[in-house]
Amino acid sequence: MSEFDAIVVGGGPAGTSAAMRLAASKLNVLLVEKADPPGSKNVSGGVLWGNSLAGVMPDWEKTAPLERYVKSKGIGFLTKDSSIDISFRSTRFNETKTGYTVLRTKLDQFLNKKAKDAGATVVTGVTVDRLAFEGKKVIGVEQDGDVITSDAVILAEGANPRVAIDSGIRSPLKDEDVAIGVKEVIKLPEKTINDRFNLREKEGFAGEYVLGFLDGGVEAGGFLYTNKDSISLGVVISMKHLRENNKTYSYDIVEQFKNHPSIAPLLEDGKVDEYSAHMVQEGGLASIPKLYGNGYMIAGDAAGFSFSNGLILQGMNYAIASGIAAADTIVEAKTGSGISEQSFSKYEEKLMNSFVLKDMHTFKGIGDITWGNLIHQQMPGILEKVMLGLFMEDGEPKRHMNQIVKEALKSSGLKSSKLLLEGYRMYRRM
Repeated sequence: MSEFDAIVVGGGPAGTSAAMRLAASKLNVLLVEKADPPGSKNVSGGVLWGNSLAGVMPDWEKTAPLERYVKSKGIGFLTKDSSIDISFRSTRFNETKTGYTVLRTKLDQFLNKKAKDAGATVVTGVTVDRLAFEGKKVIGVEQDGDVITSDAVILAEGANPRVAIDSGIRSPLKDEDVAIGVKEVIKLPEKTINDRFNLREKEGFAGEYVLGFLDGGVEAGGFLYTNKDSISLGVVISMKHLRENNKTYSYDIVEQFKNHPSIAPLLEDGKVDEYSAHMVQEGGLASIPKLYGNGYMIAGDAAGFSFSNGLILQGMNYAIASGIAAADTIVEAKTGSGISEQSFSKYEEKLMNSFVLKDMHTFKGIGDITWGNLIHQQMPGILEKVMLGLFMEDGEPKRHMNQIVKEALKSSGLKSSKLLLEGYRMYRRM
């Protein structure tokens, strides 16, 4: 007889949501998290989108440690001298709060406590080495030579799925599967943040940026999110381009982003409170491994469940939804035909009937657009030249818009036919 009905590896949103769901179903659950305290190893950009957490915690908006709700959303293209921004804010976000900025150290500690309160056994500061097998069936986990047995295991270990790789149930990560995420949390007074971002109490800003001013062909995006009395700022850098460049360091890119003339004034007099780096899942559908087997399932970032279409970056909602789906699959298997690879195939069916895998399929191949030469190397400069052509008053006769655009395209070396083709591809993928 197994020591536990289920073991969940990883105490992030996926793992804790799974543990809460399993414990609520009166199963004997062990949640193992390598960080102590939970959340200290996470480098999330910091926005929890959607309402997936209500599946295990209906009152989460009132009880969870949320920083600000997203009232204002921005997208920017940065050149060396300029920022071309698209900004959207709506009073409708006051009524339906679609996203909240969070600090993962606070949120993950809260979620781990909730899992413990629900009845799960929570162990932190312990690193699982690999899955334990009996033949081809997973019978638990192995840690430092000891085996802890369970009827089922959910791997929710994050973007670096070392246990899954070392256990031979997924291939090692490739450069195109991940990016490098580097994040700082910068302390600033609440009033200063409100004034600089035109916000009121509890209102927040979430912005993503294309860093079109970097040298050496390195492609990277930036993010900036407001918390109550701090700013989460960071970059997501293409692993492939960083390796090919072989002379640019990730921390240099963070500093360049912080010192950009459009960003630096927002951070003035701020003090860095945290600094961290981690891999970020970027591979989309192509990098998702087999999600289940005889006795195990993979959820959250470990399964490659993150979403980016260049306008939106999301991950925590996918993690929560997949963790709940994995837990429900175990509950159904134990009360039905029993745990087997066939019964765990219901997990993938559940994900296919939810936004998790539907989004992965809908936006298949989007990385070819978001990590492409047009977006990172050419578009920022083209937009800058168009805007300067429209707004720079130099005493010369004004030109038609089409002439300005043609000159901007010519100076970039990009043919209009190529732009139309790439624009069409972008439209289809996005």
